[in-house]
Amino acid sequence: MVRMSSSSSVSRTDLKSRNDVLKSRSDSLKSRNDVLKSQNEDFISRDLDLEDVDDSEELYKEERRSSIYLQNHTVKSSDRACDILRNAVDDAVRDIKQRAALLEAGILERKKKVLQTLEPGKNLNINSSSSTLSDLFKLLDRRNSTTVSNGGASVVDYKEFMFFDRGSAKHLNHAIKTLGDPSFNVSYSRDYAAIALNPEILGCSGRNLGQFHGPTAIDTDSRNNTMYVCDSMNCRIVVYSDDRQPLYSIGQKGQGNRDLDRPTSVAVDDVGQVYIADSFNDRVCVYTTEGDWKFNVGGRGKLNKPRGVACSKNGEIFVVSDTANQRILVYSASGTCKGNFGKLGMKEGQFVRPQGITIWDNKVYVSDSFNYRVQIFDIEGKLLGNMGRQGSGEGEFEEPRDITVDSNGNVLVTDTRRNTLLIFDKNGTFIREYGSEGTGIHNFDGPEGVHTDEINRVFIADRKNDRVHIL
Repeated sequence: MVRMSSSSSVSRTDLKSRNDVLKSRSDSLKSRNDVLKSQNEDFISRDLDLEDVDDSEELYKEERRSSIYLQNHTVKSSDRACDILRNAVDDAVRDIKQRAALLEAGILERKKKVLQTLEPGKNLNINSSSSTLSDLFKLLDRRNSTTVSNGGASVVDYKEFMFFDRGSAKHLNHAIKTLGDPSFNVSYSRDYAAIALNPEILGCSGRNLGQFHGPTAIDTDSRNNTMYVCDSMNCRIVVYSDDRQPLYSIGQKGQGNRDLDRPTSVAVDDVGQVYIADSFNDRVCVYTTEGDWKFNVGGRGKLNKPRGVACSKNGEIFVVSDTANQRILVYSASGTCKGNFGKLGMKEGQFVRPQGITIWDNKVYVSDSFNYRVQIFDIEGKLLGNMGRQGSGEGEFEEPRDITVDSNGNVLVTDTRRNTLLIFDKNGTFIREYGSEGTGIHNFDGPEGVHTDEINRVFIADRKNDRVHIL
């Protein structure tokens, strides 16, 4: 029998204990290894995240570089587009100017040829069948002229007188009618649909020559191409040359024979007389076209605030709207009253504040302001017709103020309350209206006087805007 000593028994116990300790340490190391492994994986993950951040930063930088490039490229492209557009506009303007210059040169050349044809004057024998006349009209723009037969006589109608000024138009008319066939007639028509395209504005507020304070009427003298403007609040008539330069004035404020006080209308005949409705002096003053006083008619108790005057172009008669007395008076050239017609009332042939007046084709046209109509009479006062009615629609009046008739019989009326010009044909049919309230080139403020000259230009006294429109 073998016996173990007590020391061997202890040794095994120690070994077991040590083994347990070692095992525990191994487990601890294993645990630490797992922790380290986990930390390592975390570090690896963080490294990957940092790489993603670096990639994002690189992507951002790349996008930024692309954006800057694109912006610069867009700006350069826009600049190039603007340059291209600017060059195109410049080319178009240059082309338009060249075309306008060629057109103007062609117009001037045609006009020169026409005037050269007319230049021989008394030696020129023109009639409706001559080749000379035919050649003459071939020089004109065929789109602006038509030739028709009128009872055996030829009539040439020039639309708007494309390139004729007043002087050459008169020269042509004189050559045809006086030196050639007297039955040959030149008429001047207007396309009123185009009346507002190129209005000319004359004058401004003031008291100096060439300035206005409440202009109320206009007339023209075809003999010397002058224009007479009734500058009412400045108590004078201002005379202009055909190139719109003020020449001199007629009258000054006062009650003497040669003075004026609030004149409201002016008319000029073809024998050198100027008729002025001197409203606040209750009379009509007659001057020469040079500005020399001749005589007055009316006066206190005979006329009462006359606001309109018109004359026959041959100087045989003149007519007066005796406004506050609600009647029309007819005078001879010497100032003798030949009769009167009308009275206060609303019936035909009666008036409520007659103002504007004109003579055309031996007929007297009167703006019957507060009966809201235009009445037409013969020289003896027989009613021939009327046009218009009260209202604010087409062909309607709120206060018709002045009236004129063009060479074709069209009737033009200013409505001072509606701030417009109304146009009717010779039969009284409404054509159109022009203008509205305001201060622009197509606007009026209290328009009063209206006049058409021998080539049918339209003149309007824009009273409260202190100016004159020429259409």
